[in-house]
Amino acid sequence: MKVFLSRLFLLFFLTNPLSLFSQLSSNSIAELEQKLDLVIQSGLEDQQIPGFAFIIVQGDKVLLKKGYGISSLTAGNSFIDPDSSIIRIGSITKTFTAMALLKLADQKRIDLHADVNTYLKSVQVPNTYDSPITAAHLITHSAGFDELPGRLVFSEQELIPLSEFLKERLIRLREPGVFTSYSTYGIALAGLLTEEVSEMSLESYMKQNIWSPLGMSMTSITLSKEHRPFVSPGYELENGVNNPQPWEWYHTYPASSINSTVADMGKYMMMHLNLGRFKNDSILSEKSAKAMQTHQLSVHSDVDGFGYGFYQDQINGLNTFGHGGDMLGYSSFMSLVPDKNIGVFVVNHHEGSRLRFLVLRTIMEHIAEPTDQKEDASRIKSDVSRFSGLYRWSTYCHTCPENYYPSAQEIIANSDDQTLTGFGRVFYQVKPLLFKSTDGLRIMGFKEDEQGKITYMSLGNSNTFERIRD
Repeated sequence: MKVFLSRLFLLFFLTNPLSLFSQLSSNSIAELEQKLDLVIQSGLEDQQIPGFAFIIVQGDKVLLKKGYGISSLTAGNSFIDPDSSIIRIGSITKTFTAMALLKLADQKRIDLHADVNTYLKSVQVPNTYDSPITAAHLITHSAGFDELPGRLVFSEQELIPLSEFLKERLIRLREPGVFTSYSTYGIALAGLLTEEVSEMSLESYMKQNIWSPLGMSMTSITLSKEHRPFVSPGYELENGVNNPQPWEWYHTYPASSINSTVADMGKYMMMHLNLGRFKNDSILSEKSAKAMQTHQLSVHSDVDGFGYGFYQDQINGLNTFGHGGDMLGYSSFMSLVPDKNIGVFVVNHHEGSRLRFLVLRTIMEHIAEPTDQKEDASRIKSDVSRFSGLYRWSTYCHTCPENYYPSAQEIIANSDDQTLTGFGRVFYQVKPLLFKSTDGLRIMGFKEDEQGKITYMSLGNSNTFERIRD
């Protein structure tokens, strides 16, 4: 009888995998919708944002999908439609490029841990260091390339072919696999690698292997004539007026240039939540899908880092994997919560808008278990002066003659010699090279060189910093 029950449970698990995840009740969904209506309507009014849309999925089901406000202020004030209004997802494109490269690995056409120069034809990565750069380095933002400007133009005619653009711009700053630093050039090279191994354009490869199998019929890099009437133009608030913005074209399109709809992004998230499967079809291997939602590398092993393509983040006690997107006129964010089997995609007009994060946090607060943010009783009481100094965000052009430097952030060792102050918080040490803020909301990790000198610091995922002065 016990054997029978065990087999019955196994059959139930295999045929109903979502049953082991806590499903949101209809009352809970209705309550969340009311909360979001208030937050979004208030945000649209306060920030004068024309339009906003979101989708929340769980497993293979849509829990909520809504649009608010206007899609186009110049086309009869049409309302934004999550099913048909085309928006630009910006850097969320990077996750698609990472997935395309992993699809090649699934097809045994590339080894993620082999020297990319083995596969590249039109471009070769300089042998600046002994260690070669691999595909895994490219999609964990750890290849160590410099971040050069000049990727953006405002006319399709000005675009430079990707291989030509990258040929003289792959400047290596550090050994690969040592330090995660958000990199446009690493993902751009991943896109070129996909093209040269597949012998297809990146857009064609994505359409054939990702978008078409998922039914993402409104998704593209290059807009077709049929899609153009559905585009929701980007808007920025200028002197109290929302003005339409010019279309941005990028030489490094594998990092930034996908156009999509909220509904299409919902399908993309469903596939990831179901570990590569969509409607019983395998789009990506379970191994690769899991790797995208698994901590691969970070400055400190206890600090949020990068999966393949996604970056990791703790939101309201939930372990999430996601990515943000900013383009002129648009802000977006996608977040997967594997433990809840939930995915969220939000988008609105205005680049750099904080409304998307307020909405995301409202959703996470609703689905998270209550947590008590207390100080960690186990703290290391030792001199922390070696961690003090000036730190600078690592993603900038290091080799440009007339350089723009991100503002330096100072970390100060306090008079008690056991705590640090930085980023408006006080931190205490809980492990070697690891600190926690007294409010329980931040983790800060450090990296040291072979001589024990502090070289890097991270607050998690793309928030990585170089030490520039003791």
